[in-house]
Amino acid sequence: MKGLYTILILPVLVTACSMNDIATTNQKISDGASGIMNSLRGNSSGNDEQRMKVSPSEKKESTSKSYTVPVDVDTAAARIKRKFKFISNDELRSIREKNNDGEWTASAITDSNQEWDAMTGSYYKMGSDWGDYDDHLTIELEKNGSGSRIHITYSSSSKQRLASSGLQDLMQNIKNVAEGK
Repeated sequence: MKGLYTILILPVLVTACSMNDIATTNQKISDGASGIMNSLRGNSSGNDEQRMKVSPSEKKESTSKSYTVPVDVDTAAARIKRKFKFISNDELRSIREKNNDGEWTASAITDSNQEWDAMTGSYYKMGSDWGDYDDHLTIELEKNGSGSRIHITYSSSSKQRLASSGLQDLMQNIKNVAEGK
């Protein structure tokens, strides 16, 4: 009888250990992908516990701001892309083809809702998830005479973040970067 119990309980214990190992490995992969995205953005978030998770049922709202800058659209787009580490589709393709881990790295980037569209000399659109709260930043630049028109949209499920002075500072910083300040 004891042998029967041992035979029945042993697989349950082995499976429980295996599931724990699988969960641990899955968490390590998730943390690694998050670390890669933070590195690409230049963020160093050492406290993953503090991240506020948004449930999928929460509706995002957005706020927008537009600026006119006396800089040609190509220069403004290049400055913003470089400063805020946006990734073009060509760069994403290059990452994907670079080595064995390229596909995995590229997938982590596209999981952050990376956006890129460009018509050299007239229009650029770049965007990605922003920060640790499932927010999204989109920047559109279009030719406006000899200068450029910048349209910035920030989407979030938090009305507090949408009304924050930090967001206004970010938008002003984007304008300043485009102007070369």
